[in-house]
Amino acid sequence: MVEKDKGAGIDDFIEWFLDENEEMTKPKPKEIVLMKKICMLGDPAVGKTSLIARFVYSIFDDKYLETIGAKVTKRVMALTHVPTGQNFRLKLMLWDIAGRKTLEHVRSSYHREAEGGLLVCDVTRRSTLENMDKWLGSFFSVTGEVPVVFIANKTDLHQDAQFGEKEVAALARKYNSPYVLTSAKTGENVEESFRELGRRIIQRYLDNRPQKPAEQGQ
Repeated sequence: MVEKDKGAGIDDFIEWFLDENEEMTKPKPKEIVLMKKICMLGDPAVGKTSLIARFVYSIFDDKYLETIGAKVTKRVMALTHVPTGQNFRLKLMLWDIAGRKTLEHVRSSYHREAEGGLLVCDVTRRSTLENMDKWLGSFFSVTGEVPVVFIANKTDLHQDAQFGEKEVAALARKYNSPYVLTSAKTGENVEESFRELGRRIIQRYLDNRPQKPAEQGQ
């Protein structure tokens, strides 16, 4: 399940992800190349590292290894803004940040200059949903209101779920943001969650860029 708020222009994109060989090719003429820092946010063991592993490497390992500090991974997304025909190459720099509260005093330094976030909870632990407000408040206090996508992970464990889609939807709606129900184990909706964030980052870029004189007269 992928639920969006229908923000202006969000459905105006065609997007895909580049493989390693395509990443090495030169950008097309007039293709805008952007590099954006993305932070993975949420409590320990909600599946942040597993989501990145599934998204970038198409693998899953159910052995829990705690992230120490932050790990950075890259994947490149290509987008075409259909109304204008403008092509983009978006380099997503994915920061997998440790969820331990003991690292709270240094976490803000990892959030600096981030331009998007994926906020992850675990459907088998209600506390991870309840803590999302704190995670987002801490993040926005550093970045301002940048695009975010809420992710309810581990839907493959639906028999152990402590909350459902209704609760996730209500929280996402409070921040005018989309939510996605995912399983890093099966791969369900994992890529779509990153696609959704990428679209919103580019739409924000288009909304905030200075208008050319010809555009101002339209």
